[in-house]
Amino acid sequence: PSYTIALGFYGAQLDPSDILAKLNLQPSHSFSQSQSSSIKRKKIPFWSYNGQGELGFHAEWENLEEGLTFLLKILSTRKAEIITLAHQFDAVWWIGHFQSSFDGGPTLSPKLMAEISSYEIPLSIDNYFSDE
Repeated sequence: PSYTIALGFYGAQLDPSDILAKLNLQPSHSFSQSQSSSIKRKKIPFWSYNGQGELGFHAEWENLEEGLTFLLKILSTRKAEIITLAHQFDAVWWIGHFQSSFDGGPTLSPKLMAEISSYEIPLSIDNYFSDE
């Protein structure tokens, strides 16, 4: 299996440039209210970060624990700001789990689960199956 990992914030009042200013992190993906006029379907503004550009970054991780540990290490100095933002907007630890067999899914150590939960943000694991 492989995994994609990101921290995301979204909400009707969210301005990605405000999140950028508060966390001093360039988003891996973002969408602002001003961009919505150029598309037909209304999208909710969002900001997400996966560690892109940092030493040791992987677009896809073979080990979920390693990927989350990598992201948490970068974000640890901004924990208070992240928790504050999570109270202002909807937030999520987003994990994409890509698998070619039904192997029981990912597991996380209790220590890592405790660290993730200390940010007061839900963890979402989306599963994708491919027989390729």
